[in-house]
Amino acid sequence: MHRLTRFSVVPAVLSILTVIYSPQAFSQGVRGLPGSGEPTGISGTVVYQADNKPAQRVKVEVRTSSGQSIDTYLTGSDGKWSTPAIPPGQYVITVEVEGYKPVRLNEELLGYPGILTYIALVELPGEKPPEAAAGPVVSARELGLPKEAQDALHQGTDALFKKHEPATSLPFFQKVLVMAPDFYEAAYYQGVALMELGKKKEAEASYRNAASLSDDKFPDADFALAALLTDQKQFVEAEKLVRAGLLMAPDAWSGQTELARVLLATGRLADAERSALDARKAKPDFARIYLLLANIHQQMGKNEAVLDDLNTYLKMFPNGAYVSQAKAMKEQTEKALGRASTPNEML
Repeated sequence: MHRLTRFSVVPAVLSILTVIYSPQAFSQGVRGLPGSGEPTGISGTVVYQADNKPAQRVKVEVRTSSGQSIDTYLTGSDGKWSTPAIPPGQYVITVEVEGYKPVRLNEELLGYPGILTYIALVELPGEKPPEAAAGPVVSARELGLPKEAQDALHQGTDALFKKHEPATSLPFFQKVLVMAPDFYEAAYYQGVALMELGKKKEAEASYRNAASLSDDKFPDADFALAALLTDQKQFVEAEKLVRAGLLMAPDAWSGQTELARVLLATGRLADAERSALDARKAKPDFARIYLLLANIHQQMGKNEAVLDDLNTYLKMFPNGAYVSQAKAMKEQTEKALGRASTPNEML
């Protein structure tokens, strides 16, 4: 069974080709000559390198070279994005998607006809998103479904987890629920897909439906809903849910991770540390647990522990999605301790 664990640390991406628009690609409303210096836009397409499928609802951030934010844009169902007309100048384009190498483009916008970028996201082999790493597990409940419902379930999970097409997956999960209304896993997968599409209210309803259909005996739904509620700062209900899930699955690293997040957010640092350490023990190859521990230890004033967490992360995941953040945090911590990083330490 695919399992999704959300985690609110900045995600990641790579592989770039930058080309100049042809004049024919622009609308009739654009004026000026190539390089004329008139304001125009930056746009592009983001795809997954593995299958060349469009990367939907991926965040693309555009900043000036001095660091001033222009805005953050979401790719559409075709993987495309674009800025409005912006002044000529030096810009930095960054894309970060969980489980993929980060992208950072430095571009000079000269004016009309603008810049077109093409980004192919390259998966991080040592840091796959949890849902991809888990892989499909055929349960006895699934085998009890009608053949047509089994086929629909497989098509839905393939679209969601392998092809990265959450919108395509939704009708298949709905079909399963029509044929087997008590198959709560399909409602859970609906929630996962809706979260990928940025439809948080609908995702919450699907997670709640999955929990209800299971008579509150499906910890994955509890953990997913708790993660969503923690993001919304609804900590009381989030903690209740994650603790209920852990009663059913006490060794679930995803549950311990979510509990640590709630405890950190509500200032119970020692308890947060214990939960995060339990999560690390259960899944030491989960990259972001080291960053969560670093945040907890920073709040506790344990700077040496912060460095241990960050050094472990940088050693285990040298090409990880959060390397730049980890290095920046490490440098700040070393400054607080009155130390200076050596070049080798920062690699």
